[in-house]
Amino acid sequence: MRFISFAHNNKGSRQLFGGLSCIILGVDKASLTAPSYKSENIISMSYSQGKADASFPSSEGNVVGASVPAHHIKNTSIFGPRFQNPWDTHEERSLIHVWKWHREKRKSGITMEPRLVGKPHPTEEDFCRAFPLNPVDWKALAAPLADGVQAVWIGHATVLVQMGGLNFITDPVFSQRCAPVQFAGPKRVVAPALTCTEPQMPRLDFVLLSHNHYDHLDTHSVRTLHRQYGKALTWYVPLGLRTWFASEGVVGNVVEMDWWQSVKHTNANSGKSVTITMVPAQHWSARGILDRFRTLWGGYVVATSQQPSAAAKPGQEAEADKAANGKEAQPAAAAGTAATADGKTAARAPVAATPMRFYFAGDTGYCPVFKEIGARLGPIDLAAIPIGAYEPRWFMKPQHTNPEEGLQIALDVRAAVSIGIHTATWSLTDEPLDEPPARLQAAVQERGLPESSFVTLQHGEMAVVRGGKLENQPKTLPVPV
Repeated sequence: MRFISFAHNNKGSRQLFGGLSCIILGVDKASLTAPSYKSENIISMSYSQGKADASFPSSEGNVVGASVPAHHIKNTSIFGPRFQNPWDTHEERSLIHVWKWHREKRKSGITMEPRLVGKPHPTEEDFCRAFPLNPVDWKALAAPLADGVQAVWIGHATVLVQMGGLNFITDPVFSQRCAPVQFAGPKRVVAPALTCTEPQMPRLDFVLLSHNHYDHLDTHSVRTLHRQYGKALTWYVPLGLRTWFASEGVVGNVVEMDWWQSVKHTNANSGKSVTITMVPAQHWSARGILDRFRTLWGGYVVATSQQPSAAAKPGQEAEADKAANGKEAQPAAAAGTAATADGKTAARAPVAATPMRFYFAGDTGYCPVFKEIGARLGPIDLAAIPIGAYEPRWFMKPQHTNPEEGLQIALDVRAAVSIGIHTATWSLTDEPLDEPPARLQAAVQERGLPESSFVTLQHGEMAVVRGGKLENQPKTLPVPV
């Protein structure tokens, strides 16, 4: 979900509208600048963190003779859209639709305030019971499986992922409100599980950004991470967003990507690498009044070349991290072992050396492309798929999946295990905040699938996937009765 701007004045006066949380606001300072992007026929690239010879797409000019993809719009005006959804499943929503939704909310008595199933006016205690904030398992983060994928749900679309010896985060938003300002707009009902400033935080290698809406691209969070990491942190972003990052002083470490482009990201110190592929999603973009569809949107698949086939010596991972991060790191568990609650390691049976894959769907409505993603890049070990912000259905269907559609995406991309995201954090639409987990659980049961195949983690909880199976028993969100 995002904020749609209807007017602009220099003093930045703002007014909240119905459930859409529409705001009259000052335009984002980079939103009126024509974004730079390049329609390229490049299929794969490489980026070595910290190396001067790194190569990634230029955002100037065009490839001579390159065909224009279906999601690119040719001959657009200076403020016209540059990208589009190429499927019949997408429908545009106008200001008329927004006001229709607003009238329906008034008639039905739905307010802008967050609510729970059977509780139109929940208390803070009600939210704490519905969405427990689970303490982060820092020991597990310090000793990730060498042959698995583990992910911590921080809240909404923010997930911390560890795989292939690298650490990365999706759509980092740590602010109290998902808005251009912090005194208006939707307010968190659950604090972020972590903010990446904790001393125990494993060093990040890169960030995956799905699109520029305020609940996915947060100015304060970008500034915080940039102050902490500088150019050591790489930002993988959709086409057109390099201009916005440059306006925030983030230059030289922003890699713009188009759908189906791949980048090999290598940590120059440890030599470990993954391949990042940007994949399509059915959504849109805007941060101001004149930049709708001016920058791209999408999801990502991150893949290792193969799982480690031999066990590393104890402490080997920690030494590599120390060299890469310039600070002491916690000892890592050797390949084929896992950290227990007391910090010791327990033996595990070896797993065949196969690639590990993580899929981040970003923000999307359901469309035919997910089967193509599964065919080209699957199977997926762990997927993070949106299941919230879907009512009223007539308005939200083109841009947000409901739990049943989220489950279908998991099946389409051939995900072994999925976690639900884009839920239980901000009240953005009309459904009760605790409804999505219940609907997802019912959908999984109706399909006859294992409960562990698609779960909704508590904020701060971790999912550990190894060999296509959920290794741990994570705490999940309570289901209202």
